[in-house]
Amino acid sequence: MLILFSGEYLKPQLCSPAPNAAKPARPAPRGRQGPICAAFAARAIDNAEREILVGSYGLTTGSGIVEALVRAKEHGVDVRLIADKTTPCEHASGIEPLAAAGVPIWIDDAARIAHAKTMVIDEAVTLMGSMNWTNGAAQNSEDLNLVSSSEVAAAYAAHWGERLALSVRFDRREDWCRVSSRT
Repeated sequence: MLILFSGEYLKPQLCSPAPNAAKPARPAPRGRQGPICAAFAARAIDNAEREILVGSYGLTTGSGIVEALVRAKEHGVDVRLIADKTTPCEHASGIEPLAAAGVPIWIDDAARIAHAKTMVIDEAVTLMGSMNWTNGAAQNSEDLNLVSSSEVAAAYAAHWGERLALSVRFDRREDWCRVSSRT
């Protein structure tokens, strides 16, 4: 589906778990229902040429999104991440593989919850929606929108920069999770 507005376009991806996802007999194959959103995001990431600014509440391995961000970094794309203070401490957190790949990471500890679920790609494309960048999001009803607009991308990049100014640089999971568990 493609929706035109003001000469720009919005490509929404609506994702729902398979009808029997609440009680799966076995894992659903990739490419069906929920994983469509993750594949949609991974394709956008794989098309990046220069820069990806990521705002993340939830970020785990296994959906293909963290893996695509690592690939982008390996191909010379400037990938940078601002995450919620709980993100490094999640099970299967995507923080470790991104940090190992050399992605600079900041924790937005100024907000009660840093609930962003955005990516600004090459100052031209913005991914946004209800979908967390997690493997578990495939079990939810989610939306993920790709907006191809330099104006929208600039607005989201400016917000990303504002959050960066209030964030703390992430160095080690052990240090952060120990501090985070006390707050």
